[in-house]
Amino acid sequence: MYATSCCPAIERVSCDEMEFVSDYRYNVYLKLQIVAIESMGESRVSAENARTARVRQIVIDTAMELLVREGGRAVTAVRIAEETGVARTTIYRHWPDAPALLLDAIDQMVRPHVATTTSDDIENDLRVALTHLEMRMRKRRFRFVFTAILDQANQDPRIVPAQRRFVNGVLQPIRDVLTAGLQRGLLPSTIDIETASAQLAGPLFHQHVMLRSAISEDLISGTISQFLCRSVDD
Repeated sequence: MYATSCCPAIERVSCDEMEFVSDYRYNVYLKLQIVAIESMGESRVSAENARTARVRQIVIDTAMELLVREGGRAVTAVRIAEETGVARTTIYRHWPDAPALLLDAIDQMVRPHVATTTSDDIENDLRVALTHLEMRMRKRRFRFVFTAILDQANQDPRIVPAQRRFVNGVLQPIRDVLTAGLQRGLLPSTIDIETASAQLAGPLFHQHVMLRSAISEDLISGTISQFLCRSVDD
């Protein structure tokens, strides 16, 4: 066992906290203890909450790294325990199975890179949202994760919610623009937000995923124009 007499804060670490520390990952454990040391002036509850949050973030960060590097099948408690030194029992305490962990990792990955902007110019707002989507789709990380999740969902029905969560997260900025336009009276009250967001994003997914071709500005502009024309006709 490791000597801890050099650090009073580490001396106070309980056996329960030691359970998720493996010998060959002691450096990771020391990083976790920084939180405990910084929290010495706070209440015990606050310090424990801070340590728990830090452990959760380490697990999620590792899950995202494995997802990008090796695909969804690699996101398991066993692999994350091997990578981080966090015990499987601790991981299972927060995520009962691999799909639950995968969902949390995806939630962090699909958060918008920029805040959704809305105004009275819905055509411009949609152009900004679709341009950001195009920029995101060009990233290798997006392509790899989307393909990996799609492949895994085809083989494991438990992963289907993760696939939907990924797509819904990516489309959220478009839904935000459409919702704001509906509230401002810029779109017909009969419009269905989910269908409309799919109509707008569909051509980009088809071009990028199915055809593996670049998404041009003309495609974005044409998609928006056709959508707005149909909306007026409706």
